[in-house]
Amino acid sequence: MKIGIRWLLLLLAGSSLVLVACGPTATPPPAPVKDGKPAAAARSEWDELVAAAQKEGTVNIYATAVEAGVVPLRQAFKSKYGIDLEFVQGRPAEVQARLTAERRAGLYLADVGHLGETTQSQDIKPLGITQPVSNLLVLPEVKDPRSWIGGGLPFLDKDGHVFMFMTMAIPHSVVSTELVKTGELSSFTDILAPRWKGKIVFSDPTISGTSPNLLAALYKTFGKDKALDIFRQLAAQEPAITRDQRLMLEWVARAKYAIGLGQSMGLFSEFRRARAPIRINNFKEPRFISGGPGNLSVFSNNPHPRATQLYVNWLLSKEGSAIWSKALEYPSARVDVPKEGLDPDTVPRADDIFPDEEQMKLRVELRKTSAEIFGALMK
Repeated sequence: MKIGIRWLLLLLAGSSLVLVACGPTATPPPAPVKDGKPAAAARSEWDELVAAAQKEGTVNIYATAVEAGVVPLRQAFKSKYGIDLEFVQGRPAEVQARLTAERRAGLYLADVGHLGETTQSQDIKPLGITQPVSNLLVLPEVKDPRSWIGGGLPFLDKDGHVFMFMTMAIPHSVVSTELVKTGELSSFTDILAPRWKGKIVFSDPTISGTSPNLLAALYKTFGKDKALDIFRQLAAQEPAITRDQRLMLEWVARAKYAIGLGQSMGLFSEFRRARAPIRINNFKEPRFISGGPGNLSVFSNNPHPRATQLYVNWLLSKEGSAIWSKALEYPSARVDVPKEGLDPDTVPRADDIFPDEEQMKLRVELRKTSAEIFGALMK
């Protein structure tokens, strides 16, 4: 039975979409061998999954910053399988609060989470409301370690609850082309010069998001003592701190501020397409790798288990991953999804920092540290 969530979508006005049209039944992908079973058995199992998923008819997805990917993703899945993808979107903290409130009220509405890796692994997973994604994988091309960068399935936790299927190197900063010359800022420490005091805007580092991830990368690069000293020097630059990512980029584009830290790359892409006077500025230090919304979690006791399983396998296949990568301009963690057309500044380099459980725990700790260091600027 389909459980509607349109009343929830209305609470996130302008940030979520609903598709209600029906589509055709899809033919299953080829599966010559699955776990040693004959091809016919694998195909039969896939057919049964598709049929059961189509009876449920919907997958409810709780996500952040996937506006650009909603339409192509749901159109492709609807066209192939006749199943709706319904999205609830918000900031990570908002989505987490919604999930917590729903569970407390005995409501089991969410099927899938597409949120930041720290949010999913350090904030939501400890709530005990997710299940192992590893148990849902069926397609050989998804389960094959050779399909993925690094030669292994990119789970971010040992229990297999968080799967990072996109891997974007997040640029260190964005800058105003009117106020910052190309090559002027080559190291993160360059922004600590007196001339940049009062000219920096910083996405709130005390909540889950890009900013604590940036600080964690600097922490790992410079070591604890030097990194903390850099953070204090950054606070002395009196950066403006905001939770409004769009406003932050608008301020930089309008040259109200010269440098933006902790930017949303999804929103930055919109500004770039609009030819705003703003550009990426990478420093020489390693960048952190993020899946952004290209992380996958599946909630326990979810209302559409078979449709969810079908979606998970399709999304992690070459077909689904390629659609997501193109729409959101995120490099895929699959080795067979092309990187052509993506911003080369976001494609991972060999020295960039891939997340692990230790680093994600550090990100949570640095949110607390940031409250101490930057708290006075937020009053």
